[in-house]
Amino acid sequence: MASVGRTAYPALAPSYSTQELTRFFTPSEEEIAWIKKSSTSLPLRLGLATLLKCCQQLHYFPSVEKIPTQIVSHIRGVLGYGERINLSYSGNNTLYRQMKMVREWLGLHPAHGGASTALAEQLAIGAARLMDQKLDIINGVVDGLIEQKYELPAFSTLDEIAEKAHARSQSELYATVLERISLPHIQALSHLLEGGNYENRQNTYNTLKRSARKPTKKHLEMLVEHLEWLESLGDVEDAFHDIPHAKIRHLAEQAYSYDVSELKECAQPRRLTLLLALIHCMQIRARDQLAEMFMRRVYSIHKRAREDLEQAQLRQRDKVERLAATFAGVLGIIKHEPDDLRAGRAIRDYVSEGSADELLETCEQIQANSGLNYLPRIWAFYKSHRSILFRLVHLLRVEPTTQDVALLDALDIIKIYQDRHRIEIIEESLDLSFVSERWRKLLFSRTGHGLDRRTLEICVFSHLADDLRSGDLCIAGSEDFADYRKQLLPWEQCEQILPAYCEKIGLPTNADEFVDELRSWLTDKANALDERFPDCADDVSWGATGEPVIRRTLAREIPESAIKLQNLLVQRMPQRHLLDVLANIEHWLSFTRFFGPLSGNEQKLREPAERYLLTVFAMGCNLGPTQTARHIAKAGTTAHTLSYTNRRHFSVDNLEAAHRLLNEVYLRLDLPGAWGDGKTVAADGTQYDFYDQNLLVDYHFRYRKVGAVAYRHVANNYVAVFRHFIPPGVWEAVYVIEGLLKSGLSVQADTVHSDTQGQSATVFAFTHLLGIKLMPRIRNWRNLRLYRPDKGVKYKHIGRLFDGTVDWDLVHRHWQDLMQVALSIHAGKISSPVLLRKLGSYSRRNRLYAAAQELGGIVRTCFLLDWIGDRELRQDITAGTNKTEAYNGFAKWLSFGGDVIPVNEPNEQQKRLRYNDLIATSLILQNAVDMTRLLEQLKTEGHEIRPEDLSFLSPYLSGHIKRFGEYSVRLRRAPEPWIRSDTFRHAYEKAARATAEI
Repeated sequence: MASVGRTAYPALAPSYSTQELTRFFTPSEEEIAWIKKSSTSLPLRLGLATLLKCCQQLHYFPSVEKIPTQIVSHIRGVLGYGERINLSYSGNNTLYRQMKMVREWLGLHPAHGGASTALAEQLAIGAARLMDQKLDIINGVVDGLIEQKYELPAFSTLDEIAEKAHARSQSELYATVLERISLPHIQALSHLLEGGNYENRQNTYNTLKRSARKPTKKHLEMLVEHLEWLESLGDVEDAFHDIPHAKIRHLAEQAYSYDVSELKECAQPRRLTLLLALIHCMQIRARDQLAEMFMRRVYSIHKRAREDLEQAQLRQRDKVERLAATFAGVLGIIKHEPDDLRAGRAIRDYVSEGSADELLETCEQIQANSGLNYLPRIWAFYKSHRSILFRLVHLLRVEPTTQDVALLDALDIIKIYQDRHRIEIIEESLDLSFVSERWRKLLFSRTGHGLDRRTLEICVFSHLADDLRSGDLCIAGSEDFADYRKQLLPWEQCEQILPAYCEKIGLPTNADEFVDELRSWLTDKANALDERFPDCADDVSWGATGEPVIRRTLAREIPESAIKLQNLLVQRMPQRHLLDVLANIEHWLSFTRFFGPLSGNEQKLREPAERYLLTVFAMGCNLGPTQTARHIAKAGTTAHTLSYTNRRHFSVDNLEAAHRLLNEVYLRLDLPGAWGDGKTVAADGTQYDFYDQNLLVDYHFRYRKVGAVAYRHVANNYVAVFRHFIPPGVWEAVYVIEGLLKSGLSVQADTVHSDTQGQSATVFAFTHLLGIKLMPRIRNWRNLRLYRPDKGVKYKHIGRLFDGTVDWDLVHRHWQDLMQVALSIHAGKISSPVLLRKLGSYSRRNRLYAAAQELGGIVRTCFLLDWIGDRELRQDITAGTNKTEAYNGFAKWLSFGGDVIPVNEPNEQQKRLRYNDLIATSLILQNAVDMTRLLEQLKTEGHEIRPEDLSFLSPYLSGHIKRFGEYSVRLRRAPEPWIRSDTFRHAYEKAARATAEI
């Protein structure tokens, strides 16, 4: 049976706050009139009112004995009855009669009867076709019954219905998949799990789950071989045709968490389906990783050629100085000798014939190494990669996303000439519209006609990497490099939801009004700043070069009373162990109910809550299973049990679900409300050290070290609402939208503060279209282009700010494309980081890229005009980003088990960050509770607590926390036997004599 706590099946809470009782359990005047009209007995009126309000909240009638007295007392008080009026029924007939009255009043169909059961079964079958977990099926049935005004049946009934629908759907799925694969294919798959001894089978199964390693040439070759092996296992895509991708992914996650012996325990149809789903997802992942590694290797080749040019320029500095000295001597002769003939002879004497040849050769070398054109040097670094890059493009199916196929035609040409090493010049006609002028000169540099084969290869691979990044090319069978245009909502569907969406966001519903509103917005912002610019003289001035200079923003001064209050709280905070904090939060919220077997079945662990808390502690503090098991005194806690629990019972999704519960509770506390409303978040990243055999890790130019970036959104009330590990090479801004759309909280943030990495023109464009206010703290903002509304507009004070004019026609022409993308992101049809990463990369063919850049430039200009003239806005942005930096330090303080996160598997990497944040959020929640209680205590003692002082407090207190447990020295115990043994006693005696002699 599924756990009711892990589903959306409604239940009464053990207790409610006064605000919650008032909001959820207070009968309206109309309801009170109906209650009085329906019954003359005061106890029965109380019962009818209680049944009504409980049914409105639960959509079913709870057992009368299980209704909390808190609810009954509140409703009794609202009705004006005394304590003597109790909730009781003399018989079931009266109870059933009142339930019927409530159903009729609410227009609710009863749970009993064939209609309700038939609808529940129909909903369960429909949900089972789309979802793979029984918990999700139950949630789908609950939502469907509520939507169609049916009373919910008992949870056990729903569980039974969901179980049957799930079993039926799974059987149909397994049968469908097996029908689509041949008998030899089945035998080959079975051999993976049955051939050879156990160790060989396990090694083969682990090979199936292998992920990409560090992006070196050797590992690129290994990944190509891995994908070739995966594809040799058969084309499994047809086996999952028309099966929802979410179901395939969940089946693959289950298979991934198993070892070979556990998978063999499954019945053959399920075993083969799980194996095929795993192969399918691993093929997709391998293609994604291969494309990513291909781009990194190509860019690495360019980087090495660029560095080689720089080194050559440094090495030839002495030659340049000698050449300059010679040239100075020649100029000296010309200056002091007016006669041309004598000057010529003097120069010839000064520069001998031998030295002239040497000087000429030096000039040619300097000219070859001058400037920034490193392209002629690429071949030296490319040639060692040539073979593997050709294997890669033969293995991946690269397809165009536009009608421009010039680059793919060139790719076909170099494939033809791949093994014709003696042919240096390709005479075939080729469309080179994709080639830049520098490449074109190099392609024709040898003969002036025909294409240099070596240069063409490098040129094609370089542009191939660029076009994959920008989305102008895609890879069949990939996910991150798929054609994003096919993932967008059809425009016909967008048109249906456009009016309601635009009304909600506050956008016009057509291109004309959209452009007019943007033009008015930009005009008003520019005029407003121009008008008040003289009043900003204390903050803004013009530099010597005509650039605007903004004085450093100072933080708001903290009152002495707030500092005193903070110190009082720090002194009185109760000392706690981290495990005690987790236990307190578990006792309060039961958040471990979100964890369990990935199959969705009821867990069968002994003392599961304790096991889950220990696993969260082990992974979140980066101790790992082995070290944690050594330091936990509880019997049965081993490294294996903790590792098994992490692997089989925890996922990114259920860790996020637990986070959401803690955050929702935090939002309902009074003290965090003094810090912020949760509608503004600050985004920032911080570096973590990792094992380096994966694609997540790279060198970060800002931190000047190798690692990965933990990117988080921290709300203005100090709690993190989004987190994700990203590679250092990825611009952090592409995750801004993802963080807001996936927080899943009842309070939706609509404003984002960030630093320079958290913004770009493309991100500004789509945050605007999604109703999000992006307000970053931009370093070197003067290097950005600010737009004036029209070319002829003049300003009295701020004209020097602008160096561009808006192309309104471009925005108008692509309004539909922009809205289609925004609606698709909002509907969850496409991943915003993947899309923004593509649209944020330069594309010569994608006009949507140009339109997004233009729209983003307009929105960013409007923001900067506000930012320049508003000191308080700059202070708010700085304060917000400071909170994120403080949270990052707080979370790292809790990751005390080691400086390096010792995992390479992508999913496990993301889980580690969520474990760490779950501990951080638990401690923040505990601190908020303790601080609330201490504030009440201080008030009782007569201390004055000013509301404005509360806003300067922070829940990131850690001085009272014991991270490492309690240690004690026990000298009264008997010495261990080895201490008195001859070997060690003699060693001590010799050391003592040597010390005495010294």
